[in-house]
Amino acid sequence: MDLGNSLFSSFSTGNALSYLSFLGLNQQPAFQEHAADGPESEHAFLNKIPPAFAHLSISYVKDNFAVIPGEWEAGGIKTALYDIQPDQSSVQEVLTQLKLQDFIAWDRSFFDIIGPQATLEKIQSFEGEPPHVHEAPAYAPETNELFYADTSVTGWLWAIDVDTYKTRKVETIPPLHNVNGARYHKGQIFVTTNGGPARGIYSLSPLDGIATPIVNNFRGRHLNSPNDLIFDSNSNIWFTDPPYGWYQGFPDVQAPELPNGIYFFNTKTKALVAASNSFVSTPNGLALSPDESTLYVADSNSTAGRPIAFHPASLRNIWAFDVKGSVLSNARIVYFTESGWPDGLQVTKRGYLLVAVLGGVDIINPESGILLGKVNTPGDIIFNIERGPQRGNQAMWLLTGESYIYKLMISER
Repeated sequence: MDLGNSLFSSFSTGNALSYLSFLGLNQQPAFQEHAADGPESEHAFLNKIPPAFAHLSISYVKDNFAVIPGEWEAGGIKTALYDIQPDQSSVQEVLTQLKLQDFIAWDRSFFDIIGPQATLEKIQSFEGEPPHVHEAPAYAPETNELFYADTSVTGWLWAIDVDTYKTRKVETIPPLHNVNGARYHKGQIFVTTNGGPARGIYSLSPLDGIATPIVNNFRGRHLNSPNDLIFDSNSNIWFTDPPYGWYQGFPDVQAPELPNGIYFFNTKTKALVAASNSFVSTPNGLALSPDESTLYVADSNSTAGRPIAFHPASLRNIWAFDVKGSVLSNARIVYFTESGWPDGLQVTKRGYLLVAVLGGVDIINPESGILLGKVNTPGDIIFNIERGPQRGNQAMWLLTGESYIYKLMISER
């Protein structure tokens, strides 16, 4: 494995929005809409790029690509938009251009989100290795490192310094099986395991790798494969529990004893509440809105080991629920991915939703469900997204992919 000690060149460059809104001084509403009359069209399918962004590797889709002339073949579920096969050369031309970009704007507000100095950089490579899932990203400020997992292994994680890109192997004590999800919280990294005879959530010291079990059962029933987790402001844990460990045949994993679920764990009383075990068919990544009134959950049914798995007609939604304590209500779809499946989620300070998907990160407005733009990683699958440290006026976001680890610098915090 390339331990990432050599630097990769950055592909584009982001200055940042000042976050007066965070201080309560910005009178502009969240999700501010731009004037309908955007820049003049470059041609039939693309708008011109605003002058301040002309130096970036970016394209601006016109009219949301609502009409594709002629005929085309869309391909399988792992076929991205720019990989469809059109019968008209003008369409192929624009698709080829889109595939080469670091950023694709679908809505003019995307330019405000990334800023004119946005950068996308590969900081770790797995090229030439068998394809593995790289998950569980968690940034630890104590060491300035991004911790992440290869979900196929037992007993260790990787940690990469987000400035120098020096990478080290971190042994877990005791060995943790097939780590899939992680969050940093109050000096500890909390991880979920998908393998071994008892799957659950552990706290992990980023300094010495010592792991402590937090929860590993639902009143005597084995959890399936805890996948992702988040904390609320009271330090309680929401987590998802699909059966990926069983689907993938990880060692010692029993057949599911529980339906696929979304759980709420009270870290003070240790009570575990099943908040949903039927509505979201294969719950995966999750995130809370800034005011914690809404829980977003990715449904990765398209990978769920059923007859329709990896079929374009399978489900791949982002669901939103109203939150009151440990009770979820008012379920609604806020996004549907055209390809692949939605995986890890993050929410920005202004409430925009970042979705890890095939070929990059989709940025959406969850109030409208509109795709605003894409951070583009053609040929790669992004499994998860982590918040890194602030660098001046720019926010760092760290992406774990199948082929690379990426560092994204944009305005949106």
